[in-house]
Order: sequence, then structure tokens, then C-alpha cells
Amino acid sequence: MKRILVTGAGGIGGVNFVRAIRCMDNFYIVGTDHFPYHIKFNDLDKEYVSPRHDSSEFIPLIKRIIKNDQIEFLHPQPEVEAEVIAKQKGELKAKTYLPSSEIFKICRDKYETAMRLNPLGLTPKTKLYTQISIEKAFEELGNPIWVRARSGAGGRLSLPCENPEEVETWIKLWVMKGKARREDFILQEYLPGRDYAWDSLWYRGELVTSYARMRLEYIFPHLSPSRITGTPTVSKIIHNEKINETSVKAVKFIDPKPHGFYCLDLKEGADGRIYVTEVNIKAHTTLALWSYIAAKYMGLEWWSNISYLYVKIGLGFEEFSDMPKYDIYPENVTLLRHIDVGAKIIFPSGETRKVAI
Repeated sequence: MKRILVTGAGGIGGVNFVRAIRCMDNFYIVGTDHFPYHIKFNDLDKEYVSPRHDSSEFIPLIKRIIKNDQIEFLHPQPEVEAEVIAKQKGELKAKTYLPSSEIFKICRDKYETAMRLNPLGLTPKTKLYTQISIEKAFEELGNPIWVRARSGAGGRLSLPCENPEEVETWIKLWVMKGKARREDFILQEYLPGRDYAWDSLWYRGELVTSYARMRLEYIFPHLSPSRITGTPTVSKIIHNEKINETSVKAVKFIDPKPHGFYCLDLKEGADGRIYVTEVNIKAHTTLALWSYIAAKYMGLEWWSNISYLYVKIGLGFEEFSDMPKYDIYPENVTLLRHIDVGAKIIFPSGETRKVAI
């Protein structure tokens, strides 16, 4: 029985990940989370309440768990924890499946990501708030302007603004509250079109597999002034060659030898083109849920469970050359999910199936 450690196991992504791999094989799974209540959501063989990723005690605890629980493979679910572990993976006595820490540094900075991809024309026009006048920004970026934090998830501190006063007031509010600094904000061209995600798994520079989906509705959008809250309640599988082409080009330009998960957020501009707005070096929250559904409810091949495929490759499996590199899931399957109501999938035929989670 393989022994696996999952950090951030109490979050939605961690719960989805454990469910996805447990439905395929008999693993001994140890989990950590710094929320003592959240970790109780998961189906773990052993659990630890951990310090936060930025604590000096985080890595020492991970090392002790690896030693004491004889961990063979380590999966950090939250991107902030994955970045810390990537910096220390040479000192850890368990296998990981992560890119270099330098790639995390680039991709966790939305401004740096935009600047890297700008020569290819793959990102919306982007400016640092502290390096341009607001009036000039409206001239160059158009109206409205998309204000957002330079780092973070879940649409952190984002807002479409229609005049300089809105921009200044929004940023001043968060600075006054001590939640951000002025230099933490970027200004971007507003993209009014459809909202996409492209999730992919790579191995030493080779694309293993991928799929794309369109986000149709976010969880509790009314609670955020930008209506972006990070994870969708309704999403649909799509097949789009342009999204595949754009996404691969972006990943390879940032990391010539990608290794692990690269999950992109993309948006359609007013010109109809598709732009990359974010590159996440972790599995999107619902990747593991799609993996579980593919294996349990869609009758697909075992490797359609991408979470399980990731673990197998992380443990040494290398026979994946015959798997489809794109569009691993059938088109127009829709996933519905929400708090306390479970999940359902709607097939193109109109058939609806309840997902047991």
C-alpha cells in the first residue's frame, strides 16, 4: 500500500484530491491543514494540524511526518504550500511532482506573468498601479479598467472600475485596512468575454494530458463586487483548438521544461481573442472532482482520473505516450456543484446524474 501525504487536505481541493485517488486504489493517506476544523472534512488515515506555510515550523513538521509515517509521495494542494515545498524538495525524503521554485515565483506574480507573456500577445495590457497615472492608464487600457492584486487567488481585491476616483478609492480602502500595499495592485485591460480554464499535466517538458472548460457561474457571485469568487458552481467541458494552442504556448514560454500541473485562467477580450490572465502551478480546485466523475460516472479510461495519473507518475509510472494530450473529457458535459447540495453532471443528451460526494 502506497503512503501519501497531502498538505492543505482540509480545503475543497484537498478533499476532492483524496476522493479522486481513493476511488482508484488503496492508499494510506496522511493529511495536514492549519485549520483544525476543516481537516475533519477529509477521509484520511491520519491527520495533523500544521502551522501555516510561512511558519518556520512548517517544513520541519513535513520532514517529521515523512519520516515517522514512511511517506513515499508528497502532494501539496495549496499553491502557497507547493511553492515552499518546491524550495525544499531536495531535502525531503519523499517523492514530489513539482516544477522548480523559480517557476512558482514567476507564476504567483500576475504582473511578472503578464510581462513574460506580453511579447507573444497572449495577455491583456497590464500596468503597475504605482508606475502610471490613473488618467494615462485609462487612455492606454480603455474603460473600464480591471484592478486586481498582484498575487493571490479567488479574484483577490479585483474590481472593474469606470473612472479614476473608483480606482483610487478601491485601492485606498484596502491599503487603509492593512490588507495590501499600493505596490500590490496592477491595472489591466478589461476582458468582457467568456471565462475559460485549461488544466494540464506535464512531465519533464512533455504534455501528458489536458482539458478545457468554460466557467458559467461562480459560487456566491453577489458577495463580491467583481462577481469573481474563485471557483465555479457551473462549468462545461469544451473543445477549443485555440485555447489549447494559446495555453501550450504560454506554458512553454514561461517554463521550457514544464513538470507537474499547469492550470491556466483565460478570458475572451472585446476583440474576440483569448488571453491568459493567470498561470497556476497547482491543480485547479475542481480538477480532482472532474477526475473522480470521469472515473466513476463517465465510463472513461483509468487515466481520465488525472489526479490518480499524477500520483502514479509521481511514484514512477512513465507509460503515458498513448494517452490523448488534449480534450481528455467529452465535450458539453456540464458540472453543477454548490455548498450543501452536492454535485450533478448533465450530459449532452440531457441526462442528469447525481454525483455521490
